[in-house]
Amino acid sequence: MSNLPNDTLWQEADLDRVPQGTYWTPPVPLSIYELEPKLRVAVSQAIETRCDRVDQFEILLAHAFDMETCAPVGTFVVSADEAGGRAVGIFSDRGEVGIKEPMWFAFDGDTDEAFKALHDRVKESGYLP
Repeated sequence: MSNLPNDTLWQEADLDRVPQGTYWTPPVPLSIYELEPKLRVAVSQAIETRCDRVDQFEILLAHAFDMETCAPVGTFVVSADEAGGRAVGIFSDRGEVGIKEPMWFAFDGDTDEAFKALHDRVKESGYLP
């Protein structure tokens, strides 16, 4: 899914329309050690607070952009435990770990839905327009 502005076919009438909202890059799997240090700490603490081991979780990262201006707006990190049916998401605002509280949600194995769920929660919290 990745919420790219070109995910749907546009009709000729749509060509004058300015896309609005947020899109994110396709998620990339990575290890905890590849995360920027502040994000690594935030992910580790969020998972370990629940008495879990980080190695039970698959970590995915996507960068988010404003559709109208194409300006970067932040980074989504989803750490998913498919066997446990849960995921924790963190939004980092342009490198600042204004990590905005880690957000736990159900995970059914669909990565696209996990990023959509995190996006929706971040938007509801007022961090994205």
